[in-house]
Amino acid sequence: MSFTTIDAVAAHYPGFQRGVANQNPSDAQIQAWIENHSARVTALAVGRGFNLTSLASENPQAYAILALLNEVGAAADLGDALFSLLGPDAPSAGWANPNALRKSFENMLAELGRGTYDKLFVSDARTGDVYPSFGGTAGQETDPGDPEEDSNLAFRKNDVF
Repeated sequence: MSFTTIDAVAAHYPGFQRGVANQNPSDAQIQAWIENHSARVTALAVGRGFNLTSLASENPQAYAILALLNEVGAAADLGDALFSLLGPDAPSAGWANPNALRKSFENMLAELGRGTYDKLFVSDARTGDVYPSFGGTAGQETDPGDPEEDSNLAFRKNDVF
């Protein structure tokens, strides 16, 4: 299941012509890059406990984040291929820098793995971790307004002894 299209990936490189004889890289190769990055994004999202079934219709914002991740990763691969074909002295002609796209992709993947986008997928997630929404309570997930009736009052935060 891919989250983006070949058109969206190719749009990062306006001088790249598709649909011409001997197009290099081919649409099939671009689709393979899309599928590869989609698998990586899906693995991270499912590993965080997100349900991706019918995500596009039920949660378009969360789907848009995954689509952007998928698009940027495949665009970085396309850029690497195009720049290797053109050579190091070729002008970029306003094209996206594949190194910047790769860095952006890796940063967004790390953010997804750390839980930065959890609130998009599970609206009642109280922290950067989605698992508390499944019924767990630990640490600072308790209500700070609750009185500490069961605590040992001899030891309090910021007490100086």
